[in-house]
Amino acid sequence: MTFALRRALPGALAALLLLAACEDAPMAPTSYVKHAAGGVWVAVTEPVSLPRTDTWLPYVGAEDAAALRVTREQAVRLRAAGRVEDALELEDEMMRTAARSLARMPQPAALLASAAALDEWADRARARLQTGSYPELSAAVLEVAAQAEAARSRMAAGDTGRAVVHLTRGAIAARGHAPLAVGLRLMGAVETRLAAGVGQTAGVRRARHLLADAREGLATGDSLRALRRAVYALQLLDAEGITVGPVRRVPVDSLPQVQ
Repeated sequence: MTFALRRALPGALAALLLLAACEDAPMAPTSYVKHAAGGVWVAVTEPVSLPRTDTWLPYVGAEDAAALRVTREQAVRLRAAGRVEDALELEDEMMRTAARSLARMPQPAALLASAAALDEWADRARARLQTGSYPELSAAVLEVAAQAEAARSRMAAGDTGRAVVHLTRGAIAARGHAPLAVGLRLMGAVETRLAAGVGQTAGVRRARHLLADAREGLATGDSLRALRRAVYALQLLDAEGITVGPVRRVPVDSLPQVQ
């Protein structure tokens, strides 16, 4: 092997690795783009400090806090039963209820940290938007950024309660584009196609197996595994010519951008 060839190999290997990861580059692991069913599915991961029900729970009165804990147990049972969509809806409502039920106000530092988390999510989404046109993600960025700004404005005016409500709205909007939420919508598209009376080809059987694996990923908290398995299942069904569309429009960049 010549010296020139030995020097060229590391660069070539780096290029191959970059190409292998290009679907998720350059944003991974903070955002993901997947192609299936003639459309684009975009997910943006949540910053760790994004506000959630537990963020507000210490400031809720004892009676309301007890009721919220009961609701949280219901959400846990729903997840364990595989009803993740219902659990997510319940968790969102829990967060809204907690935000409206504060008995004392959080410290400004906690609110500013939550606003910063919304900013971080918006920055992650904007970085992904630099790589392509994703209209629904663009709309979500505007919503999340507006809620963060509104929260800061209410804090400056001394209205902490309204600031918490704005932070909650922003967090829920961001989570609507998280890998878990996008994975669920992908799985819904797979289930709709499989329910259309398809045959039992090898591709269909493999798609069913991938769908079950995606569900298992959700049950164990591995939303990225669920997202990827659902994408592969949908791609297999596309290859089989099983193109029955979802019964309802999914609120994500998962439909063809040219209608």
